[in-house]
Amino acid sequence: MKSWINLAVKLALIGAVLYGAFHYYRAGYLSRPEMPEGAHSVSFKNGLRAILVDTPNERTTRRYFGHRFQVPFYLEDVWSFCAAPTDDETKELARIYELRAGERYKAVCKIEIENEIVPRGFITSVPRL
Repeated sequence: MKSWINLAVKLALIGAVLYGAFHYYRAGYLSRPEMPEGAHSVSFKNGLRAILVDTPNERTTRRYFGHRFQVPFYLEDVWSFCAAPTDDETKELARIYELRAGERYKAVCKIEIENEIVPRGFITSVPRL
């Protein structure tokens, strides 16, 4: 009986490690490019992979939500670099997305491909309650 319990514990441990490795792979952290000093990354279930540059990491006090734009299929898994929105970008985002109570625009994400900027999406945040 004790050998069955040991086997069950070992299988559960192996399953937990494989589950964690699978989610690490799905989040794209194996393909993440070098990040600038002070940057942090966020990967969302909807496919948006973001490296936030020059923005404070507030994940302990705020929840992040990624909103992605439609891009060609070959750019769907690419990491994008994100920065705080400018005034013009904030006005454009307000036109297409209405903020809810306590929500604010965190960053605008873009991909640079052959000297062309492709908008990838944007990130909003709400307080952690």
